[in-house]
Amino acid sequence: MILVIGEALIDLIGTEGEAGQYVAVVGGANANVALALARRGEPQQFLGRISSDGFGKQIRNHLASNSVGLGLSVAASEQTSLAVATIDRQGVASYSFYVDGTADWGWTEQELPTQAKVSELGAKAVQYGCLGMAIGPGNLVIENWLKGLADAGSVTLSHDLNIRSALGFDREVELERVLRINSFSHIIKASDADIEWLYDLPEGSNLDEIAFSWAENSKLVLITRGSEGADIFHHGNKVRVPAPKISLVDTVGAGDTFMANFLAELSQRDGLGSNPSMRIERLSAEDLRASAAVAVVAAGIVCERKGCEPPSLRETTARLQGSLE
Repeated sequence: MILVIGEALIDLIGTEGEAGQYVAVVGGANANVALALARRGEPQQFLGRISSDGFGKQIRNHLASNSVGLGLSVAASEQTSLAVATIDRQGVASYSFYVDGTADWGWTEQELPTQAKVSELGAKAVQYGCLGMAIGPGNLVIENWLKGLADAGSVTLSHDLNIRSALGFDREVELERVLRINSFSHIIKASDADIEWLYDLPEGSNLDEIAFSWAENSKLVLITRGSEGADIFHHGNKVRVPAPKISLVDTVGAGDTFMANFLAELSQRDGLGSNPSMRIERLSAEDLRASAAVAVVAAGIVCERKGCEPPSLRETTARLQGSLE
């Protein structure tokens, strides 16, 4: 089972040039990961602070109707966080956010499961990142909880940076935060745009030196590159996995779907669980290549749909087999 912690918000999605035409859909990077795991049929639980307002009810109904486990989620009194996603003519989403004092960031220590509870659930991994790890005061509460899990060594910890620079974060502060979280994470995923922004690099920069440094001490690093696929850094080696050719609609939820499917594939290969560094050490290059091949295909399917609508494992497998024929 994979435990996902973080934000579940409402995306108001509109298309560039169509002023005033926005549709409210359930989003949030971590909720999207839980949704993609559930659609795939992977056992999971979503740990979020979900508002009791109208949008919060929409979030709960949407996730529950897709078999996302909500038994650990908190009923919060604060309002739902909102993200306005505008899709440009190339299908790429840009975001603005309304997050002050909203439900996702109010975590207390008492709302989080104990290490014993995490073990009782049979969790093999905890997935986190994006705004849930960036916005206070709850981000530091989650961070301390994750450090405790890291010290216990009972689960794999997976960090997806998913930087939202539109919120006006200070670059140096964000880099310090990311490196601090990376230090206790076993799997680290970032897009090329995430790293370029963090290090103030021009688009298209060579990121290998940074990725290899992050991958030291038996860590697994993934860099997603949109239509160019993904790079995997492991044991001092780099593995590149190309992305499939698709008919792009938008990119909403693509990275989250990649992350969910990659973790699920690692779980099938016994790559998640207790003694996480040892499990990552023994993964072969072929294990990683095959896992990422499934993940890029699943992400590509999402890009052919409007909004975050992850595929089932059957859909992904059929597409993958078709691309190999």
